[in-house]
Amino acid sequence: MGWESALQQYIDHPDKYGKDTVIFSDSNAVIIHDGFPKSKYHLLVLPRSHQITKKHPTIALTPQVKDQLSDYVQKAIDYIYHRFSEQYRTSSRVDALYTDKASFTKEFIQVGIHSVPSMNNLHVHVLTRDFNSVRLKHKKHYNSFNTKFFVSWDDLPLQSIPVPKTIETKYIKNEPLVCSYCKKDFGSQFKRLKDHLEEEFEKHFDPIISID
Repeated sequence: MGWESALQQYIDHPDKYGKDTVIFSDSNAVIIHDGFPKSKYHLLVLPRSHQITKKHPTIALTPQVKDQLSDYVQKAIDYIYHRFSEQYRTSSRVDALYTDKASFTKEFIQVGIHSVPSMNNLHVHVLTRDFNSVRLKHKKHYNSFNTKFFVSWDDLPLQSIPVPKTIETKYIKNEPLVCSYCKKDFGSQFKRLKDHLEEEFEKHFDPIISID
């Protein structure tokens, strides 16, 4: 099985994987941890329907399909909020944007798909907007989630499938790197952005230290 088809194994046999990989599954969908997370928490919602799993996500996620998947997207959001809240609290050093679940979800979790997906199976990304991850390694990784290359759940479906080369050139190559917190423009200086994102995360959140 090629890399592009790697998600099929979770769709076919979610029971073969532990909770560190598959956090939920039923006959309709599977929710997994992204194997190469671009943020502290990065999940994928995988519909199991043979009718839609190989369709292009920008047009496959019709209002009807989205309605069928909405509970699974919410499960992923709930999981992220619960797990993140166990590890971090909002720092008193900054204005509190994430004081409750509603504000945390609105300001710090994004849901959607890539307009040019890299995997064969339709998958919905649900992730925190910190982008503070060792798996975030270059401009394409970042801009694929922080430009219109990433299509928000609320904006789906699109009227037509985007042209890959046009979209990649416009949003991946030509768009500058802009901080997801403060919107500072880093041009094409990925290393500076990555260091800045780590600083922003540490400024906004304090780790919760448990005492056994």
